[in-house]
Amino acid sequence: WHLKQSLIYLIGYFLLGDSLNTTVTVIATLQNSIVSYNTLELTYLIIIGIAAQAVGIYTFWWAQQKYQLSTKMMFNIVAFGIIVLDIWGMIGIWTQSFGFHHTWEVWVYQVYYGLFVCPWYSYSQIMISEVTPRGREFLFFSLFSIIGKTSSFIGPLVSAAIIDDTGNNSSPFYFLTALSTVSFLVLVCFVDLEKSKREQEAFLEKEEKTKMMMRRKDDGGSETVFV
Repeated sequence: WHLKQSLIYLIGYFLLGDSLNTTVTVIATLQNSIVSYNTLELTYLIIIGIAAQAVGIYTFWWAQQKYQLSTKMMFNIVAFGIIVLDIWGMIGIWTQSFGFHHTWEVWVYQVYYGLFVCPWYSYSQIMISEVTPRGREFLFFSLFSIIGKTSSFIGPLVSAAIIDDTGNNSSPFYFLTALSTVSFLVLVCFVDLEKSKREQEAFLEKEEKTKMMMRRKDDGGSETVFV
């Protein structure tokens, strides 16, 4: 509770991670309905996707170094890219001309995902380090890892229920767009890394004072026994 910024990021990380994991699952379902039996094309898609991911990660790193952009700024760009992906899919609920219904969209998706969304997996981890007190890295990364794994199955269960109810494989994008937008607003508006640093320093100072008081009590007890 003393690390409120860490808590807020934990909530936003869970929501946005849940949205992204579910979005990828839903798009994969739609993709399989388009090119499910074309093994060669699926192989090409994987190759294009991996190449785009390499270019995307390098481009984000280069842009951050060249223009001295903050980690929070880069993270926000990736988060916005996830929202765009969900809106893309949501359009497919109303029309068959756009929204992951065509082979060309599958190709564009692989490139878009690699360039603008894949850096999420690096910047979300960097953001964890930004809200983690020194010396507590193992504890916090373990906690965030558990949260990340949890978000891998809750969203797909909700999406499966929505598909069963509507009979439309694109219908979960209503839910996903709203979830991505809410989590984006939480992360952008309420996570302050400078405030988080002050909270971490205060937390560590309080913890150190508590340890010193415990040592003094132990030393006093030992002296009493010795006398």
